[in-house]
Amino acid sequence: MSTVKVKPSKTLSAGSVVMLIFMLLFGIGFAVFSIIDVFDSDELSLKILVPLFFTVFIGAIVFILVYHVMNLKGSKGLSMIDIDTESGFPTGETERDPIKRLRDLEALKKDGLISSEEYSRKRTEIMEKKW
Repeated sequence: MSTVKVKPSKTLSAGSVVMLIFMLLFGIGFAVFSIIDVFDSDELSLKILVPLFFTVFIGAIVFILVYHVMNLKGSKGLSMIDIDTESGFPTGETERDPIKRLRDLEALKKDGLISSEEYSRKRTEIMEKKW
């Protein structure tokens, strides 16, 4: 079993860091003004929900920001998703029906796109593979 690691590019992470810093500063500023305004009201639910929302919002931004900074700092990057595969990625040739492959090969020979020697070699290769 092999593992395929999916990770963002360094360029994407650099752009994300810049954007996330902007969002963090905007979020903190907006939170300060919103929380000051909410505490002037008499609504208890707003006094609880608004600070809770901004705490989660800013926490999520910080989490994503840390991930992208670590991706930039690491030599190989930091994978976002790890996919376990049985035998790697299948190629288009292994999935195709051998009869279809033989017909395609015959068409290439008839159209003069491959020589008789290439046709024979490839036909032998297809026939030797397990059906």
